[in-house]
Formats: sequence, C-alpha cells, structure tokens
Amino acid sequence: MHHEYKMMVSIIIPTYNYGSIIAQTLENVLQQTYTNWEAFVIDDGSSDHTAAVVAPFVKQDPRIHYISQKNAGVSAARNKGLQYAKGDYVQFLDADDLLSKDKLLLQVQHLESNPHVQISYTNHIYFESDKPDIHYPDYEMNHHHWLKKIDAQGLEVLQLLIHSNIAVVSSPLIRRSFIKANSGFPEHSRYTEDWEFWFNCAAENAHFSFLDHPDAKTLIRIHPHNTSQNIQIMQIGELEFRKRIEKSIRKSKIITTEQINQLLEQNAKSVKTLFKYMMYHANLLNPQELQRYAKTMGLKKFASYYFKGINYQRK
Repeated sequence: MHHEYKMMVSIIIPTYNYGSIIAQTLENVLQQTYTNWEAFVIDDGSSDHTAAVVAPFVKQDPRIHYISQKNAGVSAARNKGLQYAKGDYVQFLDADDLLSKDKLLLQVQHLESNPHVQISYTNHIYFESDKPDIHYPDYEMNHHHWLKKIDAQGLEVLQLLIHSNIAVVSSPLIRRSFIKANSGFPEHSRYTEDWEFWFNCAAENAHFSFLDHPDAKTLIRIHPHNTSQNIQIMQIGELEFRKRIEKSIRKSKIITTEQINQLLEQNAKSVKTLFKYMMYHANLLNPQELQRYAKTMGLKKFASYYFKGINYQRK
C-alpha cells in the first residue's frame, strides 16, 4: 500500500429517514481519492426504506457497514459508530451531506505532517438540492462568512467557541486516539451537539488547525427554512448548552483561575443577550412557550425578563 494510504479513516454516517438521499452520500464516499477507509451507516431507527437503499452498497463494498439501533438521537448514533471504528482518524458525515473528493486525502496528509494537531478542519459550503451548483457560506444564504480559520489550542480556541461554533460537523478530521481518551458526543444536547463536542475537545487542550486548501471542503445540504417554533427550540438548546459548559470551563486544567473566570463571565453575557432577545420576541400569551423558557432559565430570571419583554413589545 502506498505510504499515503497507510492510515485508516473511519467515516461515521448517522441517518434517520434519509432513504431518499443516503445513496448520493454513499456514492460520494466511494468517489474519495483516499481509499483506505471504513464507513459505518448508523441507522437511528428509521421508518423509511433506508435499510433497503444501503443494502446494495454493503454487498458491493466490504468497507461499508450498516448498523441499526432504536431511535436515540444523532449523538447516540455517532457514539455507536465510534464503538465500531478502528481507524486512525475519524470523519463524521451526516447522511444528507457530501465531501469534496480530495478532502480525506488532503486532511490525512495535513495530520500526518502535523503530529501536534488533533483536529484538522476545512472550509464548508451550503447548497440546495435543486440548485447544487449555487453555493453559500452560510445556512441562511445571506452570504455571511462565519468560519473562523485558526491554528491554535487552549484559551484562544475556548474564547472563540464561547462566542460561537467554529466548524460544521463534517468539516474536521480527528485523531481517534484523542476521542478515545476523552468523551464522545453529548447525548443530552439538542441542536448544539457538534458545538459542545468541539468545546469539550478544546477544554481537553485539542489543537485545532484549519486546512486552507480549495480542494478540501464539506458540502452541507440546505433544507426548507426552520419554522419559528424550531428556531425557539434551537435557542433553548443553546441556553442549555451554555449552562452545561460552565462545568467544562471550571474543570479545565489548561487555563488559569483568572482565565476560567473570564470565560464564565463571557458565557454569562452571551446567555443574558440570547435570553433577552428570546423574551423580547416571544409570544407572551403562549403558556407552553413561556413554560419552556421558565424551565430553562429558572423562575426568578424568567420573571425579570418577562416584564421587560412586556414593556419592549408595548413600544
């Protein structure tokens, strides 16, 4: 085997009712110029024809494996894939997304050339299924370039991740040895599981390095826009995420007490800003919505912003 192909990549593909799309994703994996890989399709309790679509691929190529589980969420599916993975590196790939054909090859080379790096990540583009040749840098198609390109670890990465996510889930290639030594994806997380995973990796001193190469990127499929209810759920998910990472910050052994306090203060400001926005734009006559907010933030803080929200909406 050529030297470049010695290191195996484990590709973990969680899927739930994507039978109409997953064949395209598997064809895309088969087109990778880097050939030493194994792929695990983790079916998270699909009720559609996913199993029937994947079966011919499993029969055709011994590198592709199909594993079914009861519905437990995307994080549990990714963690199930990690239990089976034997590769030196791990590529997470959602069942509706794609990789540029040289992505694995270029990132393996990147990690092999930089042994101090645990997580190599790349650019991403968003596309609509019916317009695959039109690309955007953001999900909302507003041409907002949000990707932070860093080569760092420790406090610098934590400060960036406190502010916002820095990578879509299929962008990084990760050393499996690092994942094994730390925890997998947070199974209690809603909508922020990749963000929280990167944060926990950073808290364990993972070195993140952006691979700036035009042929290394991931392609994220845009689905119909979220309803206002889904946006609220995502916002609540972020609030819950920010409450959980307080523990990771306090436990981190790679930063000083002063830096811990700075991160906690930065996180608290983000919580305040987000919750203020949510309450100012909430339906204050919807008891179910208000109950979700009160449960997430606590009754005292909720009550304070409830009255501020009333005054704001009266203006």
